[in-house]
Amino acid sequence: MRAGSSRLLLPAAGFTVWALAFVLIYASLSFGCAFGWDEVRLGGLVSLQRAQLVLLFLVATAASAAAAWALRPAAFADGGDPPGRFLGTVGFGAALAALASTLATFAPVLALSTCL
Repeated sequence: MRAGSSRLLLPAAGFTVWALAFVLIYASLSFGCAFGWDEVRLGGLVSLQRAQLVLLFLVATAASAAAAWALRPAAFADGGDPPGRFLGTVGFGAALAALASTLATFAPVLALSTCL
């Protein structure tokens, strides 16, 4: 693989983080419901299920923000070839869209019931 061909992966980076977070949160929700973690109370107010979902939401948000921050220099690089700058800009924009998607998709774990 040539050094410049790795730039083709930039547009997918942010949503790759989102997809990994989606799988982790969905799997932990399923396991938690199956094993009754929604009935285990931590400190009397918060269930083990809610605590793990909120923690994964925060980790996913931080990872998505870190991906966007890491792709920021690629979008605003002065040097380099025009296709590389374009891919950097698209990658940064896609990472910002993935961050917004992370917030919109996973924020309901803060309030909605975990197991029906």
